[in-house]
Amino acid sequence: MFDRVLFIGSKASGYRVLRIMHELSTGKLVGCVTCDDSDDVRSELDTISSYCGSHGIPLDILKGKCDLAEPVRKYKPDLCIVMGWYHIIPEELINEVKGGFIGIHNSLLPAHRGFAPVVWTMIAGEKKAGFSVFSFDKGMDTGDIWFQQEVPISDDDYISDVLERLEEKTEDFFREHYTEMLEGKLRPHEQSAEGTSYGAMRTPEDGIIDWSRDSETVRNFIRAQSHPYPGAYTFLKGEKITIWHADLFPYPIQGSPGQIGMFDPEDGSAVIICGNSTGLKIKGLTAKSLKDRLG
Repeated sequence: MFDRVLFIGSKASGYRVLRIMHELSTGKLVGCVTCDDSDDVRSELDTISSYCGSHGIPLDILKGKCDLAEPVRKYKPDLCIVMGWYHIIPEELINEVKGGFIGIHNSLLPAHRGFAPVVWTMIAGEKKAGFSVFSFDKGMDTGDIWFQQEVPISDDDYISDVLERLEEKTEDFFREHYTEMLEGKLRPHEQSAEGTSYGAMRTPEDGIIDWSRDSETVRNFIRAQSHPYPGAYTFLKGEKITIWHADLFPYPIQGSPGQIGMFDPEDGSAVIICGNSTGLKIKGLTAKSLKDRLG
């Protein structure tokens, strides 16, 4: 049984979980800890602050490294729920909380442990994503599993579609199982090591498109980094071009990878040559069209 629960999180996904925790078990939610991420376009700091103020939920807004030690020791929770948190939680702090820290990782662990799991999943061209509810430990996403669920990835999905699907399923999990967790009716199991993989932290340079890859691989790369992320990009005459959307060109097309092979007569979209004589029809460009740039 857990009687004192502390929420730690941010972003829209965190706000959704915070609301459910409050609605389902108001008396057990002892506080909310978030970080000042107001410079992030995905920030929901004002929404979270307003919700806590309206419902009398004690709120701590951390800055900088967002060290959790002080608020955790202040609220003395016996369980911490973490959602949308991008800072390392030290093992010694985890061990101070009876029930530990339980969070969400957007992969079917042990696959895609580490950073940017949905991005790496889509870059790899996988047909399913998923989320895992797991306990934090000293490893990187290696703790016990409470619940997992997969979601499909269609050929037409971009990362915003998959993220929204995952957030909806995560919300469904908390609505159906949160009180079971608090009452000890839902128990975790040890995470398997079979199928383990890891993803590295991504940098801006990781968004550069390699046109020598075949068109399907390049399209997966673009789909995986579209909105709400900064986008995959290339350069034309020294200018950075961000590409948000692309369709497969249905015919073989010869030329050098990265070369603009033609403009589709049906819709005027540029066809860029990829590896293996394949091509991509490019849409959703920033600023002027490629055609204007070549004028």
